[in-house]
Amino acid sequence: MTWAHEDFEDLDAPATYAVDPSGVYGWIETSDQRLSDAKSLYLGASRPAIDRRDDIREVLICGMGGSAISGDIAYSVTSQSLPVPCRVVRGYTLPASLGPGTLLIVVSYSGNTEESVWAYTQGHNRRAEVVAIATGGALGDLAGRNGTPLVKLPTDYPAPRLALPHLLCAVLSVLSAAFEGMEFIDESVEDAIVSLKRGANRYSRDLQYDKNFAKRLAYDIHSSFPVIVAAELTWPAALRFQTQINENSKWPCHACVIPEMNHNEVMAYAQAGPATGRTGVLFLRDKDDHPRVKFRQDFTSDLVQKHVAWVHELKGEGKTLLGRLMSIMQAADYTSYYLACARGLDPLTIRAIDTLKERLGKIQ
Repeated sequence: MTWAHEDFEDLDAPATYAVDPSGVYGWIETSDQRLSDAKSLYLGASRPAIDRRDDIREVLICGMGGSAISGDIAYSVTSQSLPVPCRVVRGYTLPASLGPGTLLIVVSYSGNTEESVWAYTQGHNRRAEVVAIATGGALGDLAGRNGTPLVKLPTDYPAPRLALPHLLCAVLSVLSAAFEGMEFIDESVEDAIVSLKRGANRYSRDLQYDKNFAKRLAYDIHSSFPVIVAAELTWPAALRFQTQINENSKWPCHACVIPEMNHNEVMAYAQAGPATGRTGVLFLRDKDDHPRVKFRQDFTSDLVQKHVAWVHELKGEGKTLLGRLMSIMQAADYTSYYLACARGLDPLTIRAIDTLKERLGKIQ
């Protein structure tokens, strides 16, 4: 079997979804309710017991994979209100600035992610203000031993990437508790809930292929190498799109951002060639994109569509940036799910990642 000849199963046929024994679809279609539950849990009366500190000079959010994306989203929607710099760190090494005055938010759904445990240890040893977000695991043990605040996550999610509603609200709750001026977060989350509820009808498995953008996009991706083009505002959604296609669909995908891609990467798609002809480009747009970025998006789309396999655009729906980001990421969830099932693959399994973790465990 080669890529060019792999079967693409009928997405309107119920039998196609027999490859989803864990019911991943159910978690995707109820994302609005799970976000509502998370809002009540973390942004209600029982917000994390974190003291507001005038001496916080930076925020570092540490995590990997489905846990780290919650930090990207949280930073994106609070960046204009946070009074201090914030960055998301993926990896083992934290910056030299880490120390007293650093609010270090360590996020790991399992609590056992090795990079996150290292980040926690560095933060504790260098006397940062550390908050852990996890179901338990090694992070939970360390937090209990050291008296570190721990925001507990529910344990029933079958995979961290499905736990985004609770991961996101947990991170937002820490920022809300630590800083003044975060009252808008509640309204933003409520708007995201409405956006997700509407999207569940737009991308439903029961909605036929010819009326379902997510099903059609999955089909187009199956014959190409997809490139997700974002702007600064939509970058977290592009990254989530890439990782969902990677993990759920077991398919290559790449994300980039305008204006940077206009200074280099655009050349690869503006020139006819065998690789370019098998590339598809999805532009993510937002109504609040910078005017010059909007011009660049239009120009780039016109330029590359002559040479690539396909070009699509996707705009999030919602009154707030968070609502629109969650709307785009919902499309990623459905598209990646449909691509996995159409390929005859279980969207939940991640054997390559599991195997790597097993081997890392043997060499510690």
